[in-house]
Amino acid sequence: MEGNNFMGQDPHEIMAQGMGMSRFSCEDENAYIARILYSAISEWTKTTVLDRSIDIESENWDAGNIRYTKHHVTRKCNLILSAYLDIYPDVKKWFYPKDEPEIQPTKVIQERLEFSGFIVPGPENIIQLPPDKYAKVSEDLYLLRGTSFGKDGEIHGLGWYVNRISEQNAYSLEELFLIPQIDAKDTVLEYSRFAEGKFTLNSVISDVQRYFDPLSRRVFSESWEQLLCHPWELTVYRNNLFDYGLAKQENGEIYTLAFPDHIIKLQDVRRFMYGLRYLSQNSEHAKITIYNDAIKIKLNSFLPGREGMLFYMITWPVRNILDRTEFITSPVFLLIIIELLENLNIKVLQNG
Repeated sequence: MEGNNFMGQDPHEIMAQGMGMSRFSCEDENAYIARILYSAISEWTKTTVLDRSIDIESENWDAGNIRYTKHHVTRKCNLILSAYLDIYPDVKKWFYPKDEPEIQPTKVIQERLEFSGFIVPGPENIIQLPPDKYAKVSEDLYLLRGTSFGKDGEIHGLGWYVNRISEQNAYSLEELFLIPQIDAKDTVLEYSRFAEGKFTLNSVISDVQRYFDPLSRRVFSESWEQLLCHPWELTVYRNNLFDYGLAKQENGEIYTLAFPDHIIKLQDVRRFMYGLRYLSQNSEHAKITIYNDAIKIKLNSFLPGREGMLFYMITWPVRNILDRTEFITSPVFLLIIIELLENLNIKVLQNG
């Protein structure tokens, strides 16, 4: 592309053009610029992981330890973002919400890329990119996870997409992100069968132990009760950040079974909460507003970890970088998002 094609364009317009992004009709200019910078951080992060232009201070340097550390990537991306926020000061509040003024936005995005498998941690704080893998969205749109980003494609959320691939076999998005094939209610029912006979008497109950109320109409974070009582036959208990499990009451006694670490680490406890709501005839709802060029998704509560990973790659947060309940994206992802939410037994309401 000729350099003079960029004459007169603002920096964010140049970036948007390079990432195949355009402004949605339902958003203002600041929201658009925030989306551009948010997606650009993803590309800066992956580019910095492959950076070979860093100054070397020691003759006995180790390329892996110097070029690919998390600290190096965060520091370099922080400098770039800071420079752009000086140009666009009205966007700064999107990256630094009032209730979290000390966050590092580039570190947040780096963690999301790592959680989603798009950068891979190694020993001594080193990070690298994984081998190329593709997930099919449509006949002419594939999500790329690997080193070939930035070439002949476009970005949605934190994910880089290409229009064609040479490989015959592409994964589905659900396969790439290990989304369970069974829905949330069946997850509860299957795990309950597995748990039968494994519960133990909870004879000493912590003062901080709480029980999820599947009949509550409130958001998940406000649906924890101090007492376990019927009509709940089974629910989730919470003792601390690292101690969740199933709880039930029999003959006036409380019995519990702790979840294994991987369920807690992947934030899969929420899958059980969505399933319990459905089994209690109290399904969660999500609203999708459809525009000509965009869709907005509004959830009541956070998604489980694996669905959250996928949302990072196909949507943008709306209110600020930490928003986990309101998203915006292209209509090309509408059917995928509906299937994803319905698999959590969330009732999807479409408006527009």
